Formats: sequence, structure tokens, C-alpha cells
Amino acid sequence: MVCPSCGAVQYEPRLVVSTFCKKCGTHLSISKKQVTASSVSRAGGVVDNRAWDAPDTTHRQQTAPASKPPPAKLQTKPIVETTTEDLRAPVTQEEAEEGGFGVFLKQQVAPPAPKPAPIAVNKPETRSAPEPEEEPLTVSMRRPQSNSPPPTPSPEPMSASTLQKMKDQGMYRNAYFKDAECFDCAHKFKVSRSSRSANCPNCGAYISLEDIEINMASTQSIKTRGDVLVRKRGHVSTDLIRCKDLRCQGIVEANIHVSGDAIFRTTGTIIGEVRCRRFIVEKGADVVFINDIHAEEADIQSKITGTIYSSGSMLIGANGAVFGDITARSVSIEPGGELNGAMNIVRSQPPTRPL
Repeated sequence: MVCPSCGAVQYEPRLVVSTFCKKCGTHLSISKKQVTASSVSRAGGVVDNRAWDAPDTTHRQQTAPASKPPPAKLQTKPIVETTTEDLRAPVTQEEAEEGGFGVFLKQQVAPPAPKPAPIAVNKPETRSAPEPEEEPLTVSMRRPQSNSPPPTPSPEPMSASTLQKMKDQGMYRNAYFKDAECFDCAHKFKVSRSSRSANCPNCGAYISLEDIEINMASTQSIKTRGDVLVRKRGHVSTDLIRCKDLRCQGIVEANIHVSGDAIFRTTGTIIGEVRCRRFIVEKGADVVFINDIHAEEADIQSKITGTIYSSGSMLIGANGAVFGDITARSVSIEPGGELNGAMNIVRSQPPTRPL
């Protein structure tokens, strides 16, 4: 860059915007590739341009050919299209004589003046339609967040009439309770389905409610209001079996008193009296009953030998065969069924001993 005051040449970085001349000390400003000299020197005083009126032969020999005459007078402030000079603060005579860095700061660009406030203009008032009032947001109207599931409507509470109807029909009690009967006083009551034992509310006797499964030889008597399952390898030899439902796949040598169903699917001999509500012999069985069988209903689907007393109906299936006497209110024999013995039809219910 070339100093416009003294014509000296010096090298500066490309991004420089302000510097001092290394020869005359004049402050230089660079804007849009144009160099502008100010009236402030590096020492803080005012530059006397008259000292630089004489031509600089050294610089002239380096920058311009010798044939050209030197300029009569160097320009101190070239014409530059900028408003920087207008924004500089004025420097007083005392500050110029005193010098210092404060004079240089005042030469910098002052902050722009604030814009005047707009003048309010009175406009004719225009009546607009009243804005509709916003309805308050409710929980159902709010939009759910992206990471939360949509709100689900709360279930309606069950009405008292529906709950009472369920209780009257027994649906409520059957869902959470089961029946129990005392062995001593025959008192019937309700217990929880998860109960394993209970005491009779009438006489206080202990009642077992556990289910029993037998897969080996056993001589212990069974007395429970639960279910009993005798596997193929099971062999029960005792005096009495009392339970709710009995499913026999092995051998039993005991009197059987069942308040529910007595289901037999085994091959062998059953020693003992059988009393139950429903007597069922499934397919694939071949059973010989030494003692009598007393039931309210009978369903024979395989071969059986024994005497059957039924207070209700009796059915002999297509693969069923009965070798013995039958006493029932009604007897049904399907095609293929067989009956080898006497058949007695009774009108009244024969007396039965309590279980």
C-alpha cells in the first residue's frame, strides 16, 4: 500500500483495515481497496503536511520513472466516496496540542444515531366483528404428547342392578366360591376356590378340600371334598374313599362314596360298593364290580360286569355291554349295545343311603 501523505510504500496483510505509515506516522484507513489518510499521527498530534511538500526523490526513483516531473504538492486527503469523515467526532485545539491515544479514539466511527419514533396518525375507527370467545380446554380436548399413548376412556362403573342380578343368578358366587359339605352333619356352605381346607360353620368339623393323585400302592383312607385321580400304576387298598369326583385308571379295593362323577377307564376288578351321582364307564374299559353300584345316572360305553341301580336314566352305548341285572327308571340301548341280565323299570326312586 502507498501512503497518500508521503508516498511511501509498505506491505500490510490483505485483511488490514487500519494502520500507521512507517515513514511519516500518519494513521491510514483501508476501505474497499482505497487508502485514506487522517490528520492524526502515531504520536497523537496533528500531521503537518507542509513538511512533505518537497518531492521524495528516493520514492520517486523506486515507484515512478525519472522522466516524469515530481508533483508540485501532495494531496493530504484524497476524495473518497465514504461517510466515515462525517461520523468522526471533532477534535479541539487543546486536544490536538496535547496529543495522545484519546484523539485517535475520537476519530473512529461513532455509533449510528437512533431512528426517530414514527409519528402517530389518527385514523378513523372501524368497528370489527367481535372475536368469538375461546372455550376452555378440557382433558379430553387436549392433544396427547408424542411419547404418551392416547387417553383411554374410563370404564363405566357396573350398575347396582346388574351386580344384584349376577348375585341372584349365582354367577358372582360361582366365579369366586365353590360348594363344600360337611361329612358329619351334611351341612352345605360356600368356600373360596383357592381354599385347601375349611371348618364346618355348623359343627366345626375339619374338612379337607385338597385334590389327591395316586400313582403307586396306597393303603391310606381318603376323605376329602376335592377330586381323586388313580393312575394306571395306582393301587388303592383301604376301607373307604370319599371325595367329590373320582377318575379311576388303576385298581381300587375299597368302598367308594362320590358326591359327583365316578369315571372308570381301567381293566380289572373293583372290590367295594360304589355310590355316586353319575356312573360313567369310558371306551376301552373292561371292569368287573364285585359289589353293587348305586347312582342317579349311568352311562356305559364299554364292557362291565356287575349289578347297577339307577334312580334316573341309564344309557348303554354302541360299544357298551352290561353283564348283570339293571334297575332304573328308564333304559336306553343304542344299536350295537348289549345287555345280558334282568332289566327292572321302577317308577319311584329307590331309597339310597346318604353319602
